Amino acid sequence: MSESLMDRELRILILEDTATDAELSEHELRKAGVYFTSRRVETLAAFKQALNDFKPDIILSDYNLPDCTGLEALEVVQRDHPEVPVVMVTGVLSDIAAVELIHAGAKDYVLKDRLARLAPAVQRALAMEQSARARAAAELELRKSHDDLEARVRQRTAEWTIANAALKLEKEEQGKLIKELAAAHSQMLQSEMMASLGQLAAGVAHEISDPVGFVASNLGTLGKCIHGLLRVLEAYESHEGELSPESRAAIAGIRQQVDLDSTRSDADNLLSESMAGLQRVKRIVLDLNDFSHVKSQDRQMADLERGLDSTLNIVWNELKDKAEIVKEYAGIPKIKCLLAQLNQVFMHLLINAGQAIDEHGRITIRTGETDTEVWVEIEDTGRGILPEHMKRIFDPFFTTRPAGAGTGLGLSMSNDIVREHGGRIEVKSEFGRGSVFRVVLPKEARPE
Repeated sequence: MSESLMDRELRILILEDTATDAELSEHELRKAGVYFTSRRVETLAAFKQALNDFKPDIILSDYNLPDCTGLEALEVVQRDHPEVPVVMVTGVLSDIAAVELIHAGAKDYVLKDRLARLAPAVQRALAMEQSARARAAAELELRKSHDDLEARVRQRTAEWTIANAALKLEKEEQGKLIKELAAAHSQMLQSEMMASLGQLAAGVAHEISDPVGFVASNLGTLGKCIHGLLRVLEAYESHEGELSPESRAAIAGIRQQVDLDSTRSDADNLLSESMAGLQRVKRIVLDLNDFSHVKSQDRQMADLERGLDSTLNIVWNELKDKAEIVKEYAGIPKIKCLLAQLNQVFMHLLINAGQAIDEHGRITIRTGETDTEVWVEIEDTGRGILPEHMKRIFDPFFTTRPAGAGTGLGLSMSNDIVREHGGRIEVKSEFGRGSVFRVVLPKEARPE
């Protein structure tokens, strides 16, 4: 017997209907040095009760009993207390029965005429049970460790997934922020450029205004002088018959040299054309003045149709060779707005309309109103916008033009300006047939 078994008192339950057979088994165990206490039962009912009350470490069971067989007792143990090893101690046992018992869960069997094997059989049975328990405990601990490891892996995986999602979201937010910052920076540069352009326009307008005034004044005076000279000439011509033939001949020669008749007829035309040119220069100067107030933040009542005309004069050089301009003004009322900013919107829309026309087309400028809103519509007969581009046309930096041909900020800035005015830009386009951009603004300005 091993030292571990010898160190403590074993509890042995004996299922045996013959007392002397039980005593012989106990005698063999004590002779082998097994320290134990035992309880003998004879019936299956008493056996079941002792399993719960006595709590044996090992069971010695006869095979042939008055009210049951050893196999039936073994089935009870395997069902209710599978941790308790069973050794069969019987007088006669066939090989088939022995195999059946081992398959049913018996640890060993000992014939009653060979009880010298009992102590070693008990030792092996207990050792096997201890080994089984240790293995079960190890397997349980292994399963627990495995489950803990899986739980930790799942937790780490979940944490990594959350962290990765957060990182991805942060990266997307950073990308969005970088894009917004770039857009804001470019818009600021564009705004500063427009402000600089406005200052330049104001300076040019001021520098042109003075000499234009001088020329206009001088042309007026010159016209009066020429008309006076022509009247004097007519008076001389009325008395030409009173002159001597030599004088008349000399005057006729001079008249022919200067082509007096043509000079007289051309004088009025030249003066009229010069004055018309000066009036156009004056209109351009006024338009430059209107366009120069880019940074003004004071909203004033303004005529959008006049703003359209001013902007059209500024961009005329871009459009004159590309499109016929058709105006369909409805005489809309003035609204309170920043006209210089809205002129920028009109400028971008007109330039875009011209660039959308490949050869020669038509740009129609319309105005109209409802009970609460006014609108300005710019329609072109250009190439139109692809359906997949419609949702992106107001995105900063989006452009379908070749690299270097545009910043992609014109429509984005225009949309921001219109929204700042409480309005919106509506777009209709059919690829290959043209586009219509409608700027809709409230008649009553929203509070600033």
